[in-house]
Amino acid sequence: MARRSIWKGAIAFGMVAIPAKLYSATEDTDISLHQYHKDCGHRISMPRYCGTCQKMLATADITKGYEVGDSYVPLSESDFQSLPLKSVKTIEVVEFVDDRQIDLRCYDKPYFLASDEGGYKAYRLFVMAMAEAKLAAVAKLCYRERERLSVVRPYQGVMLLQTLRYADELKECFDLKPPEYPISSKELELAISLVKAMAAPQFELARYHDEYRQALEKLIEAKIAGEALPVAQEAQFPVSDVADALLASLKLVEAKR
Repeated sequence: MARRSIWKGAIAFGMVAIPAKLYSATEDTDISLHQYHKDCGHRISMPRYCGTCQKMLATADITKGYEVGDSYVPLSESDFQSLPLKSVKTIEVVEFVDDRQIDLRCYDKPYFLASDEGGYKAYRLFVMAMAEAKLAAVAKLCYRERERLSVVRPYQGVMLLQTLRYADELKECFDLKPPEYPISSKELELAISLVKAMAAPQFELARYHDEYRQALEKLIEAKIAGEALPVAQEAQFPVSDVADALLASLKLVEAKR
C-alpha cells in the first residue's frame, strides 16, 4: 500500500528549494473503544446537531470560524492557504543548530520529510551535509491551521522533521522540586551503584512493549470467552529507609542477573 503524504510543498535551504512531501513517522496502535447505551446495548453516535435550527448537519453544512460577540467570521480552507506566509507552501529553514541545545520539553510529533521528483540530488546533499556538520535545521511550516516550529535532522538517509513547542507553551517546574533534604555520601554512592547496575549497554526500543494494551486484549478475549482474569495487586514498598531500600534493590538486580 502506497504511503499517503499529509503535506506537499518545498523545503528551502537559503536559495535552494527542494520539492518535498511530509509523511507521518508514527502510527497509533491503541485499542479502539466506543461508547454504548447500557440499556439497549447500541453504540452511541456523536451527531453534529444545530440547536438553533434543531436539525442534524452533514459535513458539507459545517464551516470553521472565529467567534465575535454573537456572530462569527467564517474561515475556509482557501483563506488558510492564502495567508501571506512563506511557511504555508514552504518549509523555511531559519538556521542550523546543535540539537542538543533544544529544550527536551519542546519535542512533539515526528514526521518523515521526503524529496519529491526533481529534488533528489539536493535533498541527499543536505542530508549528508547536516550529518557531516552534526547540525540540525530549525524550520517553520504551516500545517493544520497553525505555523509550527520544527527541527529537521538526518535519520537513516532521510530527513526527520519533528515539530517543536514554542517558548510560551512550556511550563516551568520550579514549584515541583522537592524540599532540600540532607543526603549522605553513602546514600549517594548506593544510588550511583544502583543506576550503574541497571544500566544497559545500548537502548533497544524493540525490547519494550505496551503491556497495558496486551493486558486489555487479554481482558477482552476473556470477557468474550466468559472467563475471569486475576486482578492487579497494588505495589508494595515495605522498606522505608532509603539506604536499606537501595541495598535491597541492588541485591534484586544482581539476583536477576
